[in-house]
Amino acid sequence: LSLLIDATEHRDVATADVAGAYLHAEMEDFTLLKMEGESVEIMCNVCEDYRKYVCHENGKKVLYLKLLKALYGCVQSALLWYELFSTTLQGDGFELNLYDTCVANKNIDSKQCTIAWYVDDLKVSHMKRSVVNNILNTIESKFGTLQITRGRRHTYLGMDITFKQNGTVEIQMKDYIKEAID
Repeated sequence: LSLLIDATEHRDVATADVAGAYLHAEMEDFTLLKMEGESVEIMCNVCEDYRKYVCHENGKKVLYLKLLKALYGCVQSALLWYELFSTTLQGDGFELNLYDTCVANKNIDSKQCTIAWYVDDLKVSHMKRSVVNNILNTIESKFGTLQITRGRRHTYLGMDITFKQNGTVEIQMKDYIKEAID
């Protein structure tokens, strides 16, 4: 629905990906990561100090690490990232949508700015390109470099999106479906 609003209002739209999003969130629970085999050697090559903590279990090298940051694959990581991102937006004056709490809105220059997200994939829209630029810059300043797409064509969450001049939007998922079938 937000794509329809963007199209009919002729909003400027940017889609973006937050690289390493989970790593911005602090791990709250005591969580150990067990590494085995080749991954232990890779970690020791990254940081030689880890070698003194390597042990052997069943003939394999093993390294236990305490996670300080959320990591993909941990059950609570998605929630930690969501809480960090949504509270950051709220701190910047955005209000979460009551029906979809992965959509936030804020009036800027008397027009609505919308940020919709799924995990670390964002869609930002507003009538003014400069507002979208400012929002993206603010997010980048807090979470690091974003991979940003601008213009009329976007690939977002498996959808190929094309905004038309006449205020409509075309959404296809041919490539995504073909990849799923393959």
